[in-house]
Amino acid sequence: MRIEPEISGASVVLLGDFNPAIFTPAWFALQGLLPKSVAQGADLRVAHQQVTAFEADWLQLQVTLDRFSAETSQAPYVRLFDLVSRTFGEYLHHTPLKAFGINRNVHFRVQSPARDQLLQTLAPLEPWGGCGLELELPRGKGGMTSLTMSRLSPQGRPDGDRINVTVEPSGWIAEGFGVYVQVNDHYSNDSAEPGSADRLMKLLEDHFDTSLQRSDDIIDYIMSLAGATER
Repeated sequence: MRIEPEISGASVVLLGDFNPAIFTPAWFALQGLLPKSVAQGADLRVAHQQVTAFEADWLQLQVTLDRFSAETSQAPYVRLFDLVSRTFGEYLHHTPLKAFGINRNVHFRVQSPARDQLLQTLAPLEPWGGCGLELELPRGKGGMTSLTMSRLSPQGRPDGDRINVTVEPSGWIAEGFGVYVQVNDHYSNDSAEPGSADRLMKLLEDHFDTSLQRSDDIIDYIMSLAGATER
């Protein structure tokens, strides 16, 4: 990447019908999905019929009745793929799944004027007329708070698939100096009938590496815009 992110991560999110209570660190260790030492050192925040959440070494996991999220801020991100694909490909392949997303996110630092110029490049104030002038002045007190662009049915994929790119001022880097970018690569399924987990895990296997590379390319381009405004 053109600018080294200060915060960087990835996640795989599944939508479907889940039993949150089973997804404890001990269960993952029992299946050989996490080392016993990692499971024993996990911070189990809640384990309930409606939600389970824990952190273990590189992994942050949260499961509700309709959403499974595995996230990490530590490379290599392939560990997410291994965990999710084995969980639902080998052990819980009967789980009804409706969709999944491969997500990439970064927070990177730029100088304050360059940050403002980048945001105005993506969301120019001129078309807003007098209102735009009010948003621009005083500096740093108005303007873009969040912008999401979506590509529907990318590369001939089904109608429900999409790639969403969100750019915002970073809430984690000092005010005026950070940019947040998230790329969400969403894969859908017609319905969560039997066999849906097998089909979606095959899609995850086929597209995981390509999806992360495409996301990094998108992030790199946005970083290049920030770099151009600094020159």
